[in-house]
Amino acid sequence: MTSVQTGAAQAGSVWEQLKQEIKAAAPGLGIDDVGFASAEPFVSLKSLLEQHRDNGYASGFEEPDIEKRVRPALKEGEPASLIAIAVAYPSKMVNPPKSEPGAYRGILARSAWGRDYHHVLREAMDKLVQFIRERVPEAMIESMVDTGALVDRAVSQRAGIGFSAKNCSIISPKFGSWIYLGELVTNIPFQPDTPVTEDCGECTKCIDACPTGALVGPGQLNAQRCISFVTQTKGFVDEEFMLKIGNRLYGCDTCQIVCPKNRGKNWDHHPDLQPDPEIVKPLLLPLLDIGNREFKERFGQSSAAWRGKKPIQRNAVIALGNFKDKSAVPKLTEVLKRDPRPELRGTAAWALSRIGGEDAMRAIGEAAANEQDGNVLSMLQKAKERLSSSGSLPDKPQVGLMSDKQQEEQKNESTGTDSNASGQPVKQEAAAWKPSAVTGLHGTPVYYDEVLTPIGTLTLCATEKGLCHIDFGAFHVREAHLQQWARTWIGEYRYEKNEEKLSEAAKQLQQYFAGERKSFDLELDLLGTPFQLQVWQVLSDISYGEASSHQQVAETIGRPKAVRAVLDAISKNPIPIIIPCHRISGKDGTLVGYVGGLQTKEQLLALEQQS
Repeated sequence: MTSVQTGAAQAGSVWEQLKQEIKAAAPGLGIDDVGFASAEPFVSLKSLLEQHRDNGYASGFEEPDIEKRVRPALKEGEPASLIAIAVAYPSKMVNPPKSEPGAYRGILARSAWGRDYHHVLREAMDKLVQFIRERVPEAMIESMVDTGALVDRAVSQRAGIGFSAKNCSIISPKFGSWIYLGELVTNIPFQPDTPVTEDCGECTKCIDACPTGALVGPGQLNAQRCISFVTQTKGFVDEEFMLKIGNRLYGCDTCQIVCPKNRGKNWDHHPDLQPDPEIVKPLLLPLLDIGNREFKERFGQSSAAWRGKKPIQRNAVIALGNFKDKSAVPKLTEVLKRDPRPELRGTAAWALSRIGGEDAMRAIGEAAANEQDGNVLSMLQKAKERLSSSGSLPDKPQVGLMSDKQQEEQKNESTGTDSNASGQPVKQEAAAWKPSAVTGLHGTPVYYDEVLTPIGTLTLCATEKGLCHIDFGAFHVREAHLQQWARTWIGEYRYEKNEEKLSEAAKQLQQYFAGERKSFDLELDLLGTPFQLQVWQVLSDISYGEASSHQQVAETIGRPKAVRAVLDAISKNPIPIIIPCHRISGKDGTLVGYVGGLQTKEQLLALEQQS
């Protein structure tokens, strides 16, 4: 046995030996990583937390006393060290059930897939405390799991578990961000570990992909806009967030899914953290009939149950609306007319208006005649207006703001990923309706025409709002690419050849190639992520015959280190020539890649230099 009062001369070697024993024993205690840090106050963190609170970014779930969040403490005695632990959890499911028409499913965030992590971490830390006290009986040790006062991420970063990422997660070099965090405060003076020096570099994928723009900057989260937080709130949800929630029942993994540091990382060595597919991807309709007892039996072991069934049922109603599930109309009608909870009734009204149809319109009209709650009446009125303006037909899918990585999430349905970041479960809808290039069926029309130019045939596409896409090549050559683009950004669509709709765009392009036009005056319908739209706006401001670089664009948008993200956004410019990405060069003025090929880029630049 060792005493905390061990003399200073031998203390260093004694505590270092105990530290190494703890690290060696950790896996057997159910701990995947353990780190040690000083118990000094987190001085720089205090101002950040105050700023976060003053900006209205706090979730309300945090410890309200900021002093307690930045000053480690023991109830009796002075703290000398912090011990941080991490437990890795899975990111993939084996053979997950699929959503199908009439049998659509919701999704829980991966952190809620297995047994409630609070219990898992507490048990692991209790074993660690026992391990330490067997060797130092009088040691003072207090443990906490995200309900404690200290900021888990700050402790973990200081203790060398990982680095603090732009998505506000701690990323372990080994485990990625798929880790639960916990910490202990002790009076044992352990020597601190070295913090991880790795970082996110110039990558901003998480910020660009956030469905609601909740990541307001690197390492800055506005919890009030975070889908993970919104799904856990009780009460009414703003329509903006309902559209973005998609089929998420609890939490959101988007910023972790798109993170390159998580690529290929999945942890299945903790049996009690493995997901039951029918629990973590449950059928939506049965959730609306589930009672308290059944809810506790099915979901009680998951951390998703901590807020009760009400938020999950409300989110299930939202998901049915986002899926536009016609088979759900009878059940949603029942919720609208009979559920005692106003937030469920109001959300059902919204969902029915998203689905559309005569039955939905009739249900909303009948409910409005008897509803007494002001909030619900307001939502019923908006639902009636939406149905009236659409002729009671189903709404077209909301135009999403998705990055390529988020589109990839749709392809990863087999691994158990949730809906895409725009909140629209496009993959599942596509299973019910598979469009072809020119369908003749109902769907949002995308008009197209071809124009011959000195650089070859261009296919021009437009929606009712304006020019939306230019592709290098004839329509029949680029058909598959155009189909993929329309599925991503339009939803249900049909391509329709229409010279008149594209005549002005064709005319202005011909004038440009003839050297008679140096700028364009066209209505555009730009579809992209917020970050992409920001980059494309800067491109639009580059004048005829001028040049800029990726670095200059990054600096203009206030992201000087996001050059790679800017490059990616430029490569996805949907309206080349009109939005002149051909005027972008490398840092040293050299030509760099172009969607139409370098030869085409050279031709465009030569044309502008001659004028």
